[in-house]
Amino acid sequence: MNATRQTILVVDDQPGTRRLVAYSLQKAGYRVVTAVNGKDALERCCGFRPDLILCDIMMPEMNGLEFREKLLAHETLRNVPFVFLSARAQTDEVLAARKLDPMGYITKPVEPAKIVETVKRCLE
Repeated sequence: MNATRQTILVVDDQPGTRRLVAYSLQKAGYRVVTAVNGKDALERCCGFRPDLILCDIMMPEMNGLEFREKLLAHETLRNVPFVFLSARAQTDEVLAARKLDPMGYITKPVEPAKIVETVKRCLE
């Protein structure tokens, strides 16, 4: 599939991370939609079905784990490829995230090349 036709939803409450990830993906040819937390992302998903979701874990209002659980319960969104982003790499958090069946787990600080590589791999 052509990257220019694929839309990535980037969910992160940190403006700097959100901008860096969005810029890296746009430069690689993807369309990017952003959200500031899980609640915002869920509302955005009502209007379209992203091709992949990159989501922070620690966010206000609805964290990434809660957002992922809601997606898994949603018939049309449960199969959207999902990758967690997190500044925390503690074993308990990684295990909790892995139980929600993501395609990946990227630790912060993010490396633009790793983000693009992970997205390409997940969309193949």
